[in-house]
Amino acid sequence: MPVSHFSRLIPALLLGVAACGGADAASRVEIVGLDGPATAVTSAVDAHPAERVCGGAFVAHDLGHLTSGPGDTASTFDGTGAGLALGDLDDDGDLDVVAANLSGSSSLLRNDGTGRFTAEELIVGRFRHVAVLDVDGDGDRDIALSTGVGVPVLLEAVDGPEGVPVYERRPLEGVRAATYSMGWSDLEGDGDLDLVTGSYNAELSEVRNTPVLGSDTGVVVHLADGSGAYVATRIAAEAQALAIRLVDVDADGRIDVVVGNDLATPDGIWLDNRGGWLEVDRLTTSSFSTMSLDAGDVDNDGDLDLFSTDMKPMSDDPETRDRYREVDADMAAMPVPDEIQRPENVLNIADGDDFANTADQVGLDATGWSWSGLFGDLDGDGLLDVHVVNGMRSDVLFSFLPEARLVEPNQVFRNTGDGFETMPAWGLDDPAGGRGSALGDLDGDGDLDVIVNNLDEPTRWYENQLCGGDDLLVDLAWPASANTEAVGALVIVERGDERYIRTIDLTRGYLSGGPTTAHVGLGDDGGAVTVTVRWPDGQVSTVADVPASGRLTVTRSTPVGG
Repeated sequence: MPVSHFSRLIPALLLGVAACGGADAASRVEIVGLDGPATAVTSAVDAHPAERVCGGAFVAHDLGHLTSGPGDTASTFDGTGAGLALGDLDDDGDLDVVAANLSGSSSLLRNDGTGRFTAEELIVGRFRHVAVLDVDGDGDRDIALSTGVGVPVLLEAVDGPEGVPVYERRPLEGVRAATYSMGWSDLEGDGDLDLVTGSYNAELSEVRNTPVLGSDTGVVVHLADGSGAYVATRIAAEAQALAIRLVDVDADGRIDVVVGNDLATPDGIWLDNRGGWLEVDRLTTSSFSTMSLDAGDVDNDGDLDLFSTDMKPMSDDPETRDRYREVDADMAAMPVPDEIQRPENVLNIADGDDFANTADQVGLDATGWSWSGLFGDLDGDGLLDVHVVNGMRSDVLFSFLPEARLVEPNQVFRNTGDGFETMPAWGLDDPAGGRGSALGDLDGDGDLDVIVNNLDEPTRWYENQLCGGDDLLVDLAWPASANTEAVGALVIVERGDERYIRTIDLTRGYLSGGPTTAHVGLGDDGGAVTVTVRWPDGQVSTVADVPASGRLTVTRSTPVGG
């Protein structure tokens, strides 16, 4: 999206910058507004207090949570696992982790900032998707979890002992849709968080033992009405929605809805049509059984590209094909509703209003039975890499394998600028059986770590010790609205001819999400950058002379439209 699309600037901002390096004096940055340049004093604090450990790869650490199904079940629907989310739940500056569970307790893993996590039982039940969000705009981060077969559960943060929040369960008024996957964002640009829910009708049919009918299924948009309740609009009656991505597909400044469906059900895109939702046919290729969705500018051309995962084997050798024999038989018997869907990962590169699939050309089409697939600049060179987690357990599909388990290593691909190359040397090829995953700076050293919620193996944090280029982290704060973290905003970082676009999101990949921090790798140039923010209501601000390495916090003091 060209910077020329940013036609409105907001006149009043409060800005905080933490410049890496520990300078002795306060620094100044330039804020451009309607009334001309202004300056703001910033605190000169080292943004990355944790010293980087440079081992040249990722190092795995087990955390105190285990996701598993009830008993020794190998049910196909238990094999789909659960997600996790990242967010600073106790306001101590460190990212905490919420990991969902299919049986027993979901966990809150509190981060002390040094790589040590303390596990706390959060809520007992069967949960799928997790989001850490400030749902009511009070400045505290709450927790939302989907159940897969009923309405989402909200755990609202309230004051606890010594200022540490505790959580009380309360309903989301007006939300009645059976929810497997969730998308949270400021769809209307009015300064509060809206919700999109997707049902997984295959699981619902088995659980209810009856055809899935009624207005409580499909894809439903829930718009916050300003009173704490939601107004629901059903935009799709049928859904096998394992993934929802809320992102501005057509670069018109409004958030759109992208839904990834399993089981040969076509994926869908609904554009915000100024008060309504218009389904459009933008994709010429989509995954046959979409497990995960992410969006990012992989070629740094200003357009947001889409990546979906499927379950294409990594090899065509006889041994691999034999492990997939039941899957192949099921797929051969399944009707194909159109010529668009393909049983493989799809990388849809945007070119204006059109998308073109290049996954097979760049080596991303076959990563095994894949779940969460995420974009992230893992080596700090300015190009978005791709991380994918793999594996499946099903007594129907894999009864002939030990424990009915398909074991495959996770995959990571480095973006070279001309394509993608696998990077086994990075140490992310874990065969533990990942499902949900997230990327974030868990140890405070500025680069992106990886965290994965495995099935029947501990949740695992992979500490990034690549020590690549400079890393800039951008946080947005909007305390004058109920969307306090400016979810749905767009961040553009520029230096000379270099230009990087990042989105502020709550939900990504497969049943996972967070944090609401934009990360940009800036290589080894070291020169200052300019940061442009397009807020969810369309207002725009620009901050000049930002250090290339550190944490920038932009705090907007004006309300919606102000």
